[in-house]
Amino acid sequence: MAQRSSIPKRMLRILLPIALLLAGGLGAWGLVLLRPRVEAAPPAERVWTVEVVRVQPGDIRPTLRRFGRLVAARELELKAAVGGRVLWVAPSFVEGGRVEAGELLVRLDPLAYRLRLDQLAAEREQAAIALRELEAELRSERRLLALVEERVALAEREVERQERLVGRGVAPPKSVDAARRELIAQRTAREQSLRRIELLELRLERQRAVIARLDAEIRKAERDLADTELRAPFAGIVLEARIAEGRELRPGEPVGRLAAKDRLEIAFSVSDAEFGRLWREGLIGRELVAVWRTGESRFRLRARVARLQGRIRAESAGVGLFARIEADLADVPIRPGAFLELELPDVLYREAVRLPASALFEGDTVFVVDAEGRLQARKVRLLARDGGDVILRGELRAGERVVVTRLAEIGPGLRVTALERGG
Repeated sequence: MAQRSSIPKRMLRILLPIALLLAGGLGAWGLVLLRPRVEAAPPAERVWTVEVVRVQPGDIRPTLRRFGRLVAARELELKAAVGGRVLWVAPSFVEGGRVEAGELLVRLDPLAYRLRLDQLAAEREQAAIALRELEAELRSERRLLALVEERVALAEREVERQERLVGRGVAPPKSVDAARRELIAQRTAREQSLRRIELLELRLERQRAVIARLDAEIRKAERDLADTELRAPFAGIVLEARIAEGRELRPGEPVGRLAAKDRLEIAFSVSDAEFGRLWREGLIGRELVAVWRTGESRFRLRARVARLQGRIRAESAGVGLFARIEADLADVPIRPGAFLELELPDVLYREAVRLPASALFEGDTVFVVDAEGRLQARKVRLLARDGGDVILRGELRAGERVVVTRLAEIGPGLRVTALERGG
């Protein structure tokens, strides 16, 4: 009996906690079902603040900005035409110096060249005297020839007369023989005179050749004497000077290098695409502005595209050009080798729009703000870049507001608050 009463008690201790847990769970479930429902509010739409600029279509000519280097279109290496000791060097004939056309730069010792010229002049005078003597001898010989010709004519007539007399029997036959011997003697004298005249004429030609040779040597000696003074062939800037007083120069030895100051040019290049469109509109003769910055100084120089470079190099990825400086450089201390900033007018784009480069997305899209403050995408075509701006043409109307703020989430329909740049 004691064992039977203990079994229900153990079951009661097990079932009672389970019952309590079930009762608690049912109560909590009931509370959840009976609680009041609260509807969640929809999320608020985010509004972005952006900068905009107004579209103003028109004719736009951007500026290509390039770098160039100043070069000398006319550069000459100065050489000593003759040798000798340097007596004097011009103060301006130093590196960086300016010289004028015809200015004396170097003077060599002229003594040896003057002596040579005096010697040739004396030889030429002797040759001229010998020529005059030959000419006088030739004139005399020609006068003698005239007399011989007269004697020949007399001898011929005498032979004819004697032959007539012998024919009539008036004169003996030996008189004809005597007349003929005289004629032969006179004809022999004439041949000798002609021979002497021919020889004299040959000697005259030879003497004239001697004089011509001496004249040529004199001209060369005069040139050599003049070349002892080295003068600037044109106005220019001394790029290099390798000369000093007392130095012995050899003929043909370089003494310096000179660049023409009125033929300074700017060497620069443009891309193939830029060259193509500029060439169609007219590249040769196009004006540009070159800016030379040195320290705090800034010089603006006018220039004009003059020609293409002589050779197009494939590795340069562009076309080389030369622009001739037209500004007066008298007061500008610029020299060949200086680097310049160039401003070259590009082609004219009609009915185009200029916008900041930040307005262009994905290379062909801009966003405008509509009347409700939402963004609309517009397709455009990039025509050119001008510094920090882009030149566009496309689906844009005058007065529209274009977003120039960069947004990672930008897209059509985005709500924005537009602030006009500069407003």
